[in-house]
Amino acid sequence: MKTNIIDLSKPIQYNAGDPWFMRVKIKHKPHRKSHWLIRLALNLPFRLFPKNWTGWADDTIKNMGLHATTHIDAPWHYGPEVEGKPAKTIDQIPLEWCYGDGIVIDCSHKEDFVAITVDDLKKILIKMELPSRKEILF
Repeated sequence: MKTNIIDLSKPIQYNAGDPWFMRVKIKHKPHRKSHWLIRLALNLPFRLFPKNWTGWADDTIKNMGLHATTHIDAPWHYGPEVEGKPAKTIDQIPLEWCYGDGIVIDCSHKEDFVAITVDDLKKILIKMELPSRKEILF
């Protein structure tokens, strides 16, 4: 079988060339600011927070069209360190973390907004000559 990698991603960022309905507007909140917001919101003294906890980064997407982009959360989103090392930002995520084995199931015969059912998938998989199709669980 031929292997293809199809990149469906697009950075979540403002792009002046995007149509108005797809424009992305992001507000960044650094780790330290969320640290204070949690303290104030829960009325907790800092001594009750985990040692060396600085909060989490929070990029609030203020506006994003439905089909503007796709995304994954990077470890850096949850904290500046992982196992005592700087956490990976999205541009540092290894590509290998973002793909795996898969198959393309062509459901283009279905009309828009008509549900694709388990039976539809079973019929298509039976027609495909996949050595491991018996291992697919439904």
